[in-house]
Amino acid sequence: MRRSVLLAVIVAMPLVAACGAPDAGPVGDVTDASPEVVASPEVTEVVATAAARATDPGWSDGFVLTMNGHDDPTFRPERLVNAFDLFVIGSVIEELPARWTTPDGLRPASLDNEVPHPYTIVTPFVLELGVPDYLRSLTNAVIPLNEQGAAKLAADATQVVILIEGGTVGKDSVVNLPAEPLMPGQSILIGLLDPQSIEPDPAFEHQFVTDAGPGWWGLTRFFLQDDGMATFYDQTLPAKEMVSRILDELARKTSGR
Repeated sequence: MRRSVLLAVIVAMPLVAACGAPDAGPVGDVTDASPEVVASPEVTEVVATAAARATDPGWSDGFVLTMNGHDDPTFRPERLVNAFDLFVIGSVIEELPARWTTPDGLRPASLDNEVPHPYTIVTPFVLELGVPDYLRSLTNAVIPLNEQGAAKLAADATQVVILIEGGTVGKDSVVNLPAEPLMPGQSILIGLLDPQSIEPDPAFEHQFVTDAGPGWWGLTRFFLQDDGMATFYDQTLPAKEMVSRILDELARKTSGR
């Protein structure tokens, strides 16, 4: 079971509920070690903070959870290929409405005890798969990292739905810091986890189905630029070098070296 990966990335600290103004949300990303290139986060600490607890159990003034992640932005391909089920490359074409991951999509009955696990707010994004010209000699848009990734998303898929923890539903918000938000028009390389590889209980399958199809947890992401560079926060590196090193590490993993 790989549930521990997601918890390290997204949850990690107990919830303290907040009412009214913001004060608590999810985290950064997962990565691993390589001394040269810089650009992908490793969560070292997650802290959930919140305002004073409201006396109204209905949280009529709104609920806000902000989780803060402290990241080591070092590019570590040997960890990346073991942290996710696959990488995909493409362009963000649509942001879908945020929703609670409860069965009915509504606010959980107990915010104190059920947020951020097992329930949280996610914002789905639709990614149209495609590779920039400067990467086409290296890879396809779908890069499976294990059997789970290869089985759940076909190599000829044209779109994938990415679930990013965080968003606003009515007066309720989950805020993910310091993760950089996705927006339509961005070209990205992103590490994905199949929700069922983290939470295999069929009771949780409803959390990850959207009108555009089943969703994948979107974690470490690199923003691809027209000039062939990739950025992560204020870090910049050549996209071809980054992808080549991920593929080289994947080949070593596959060969058992």
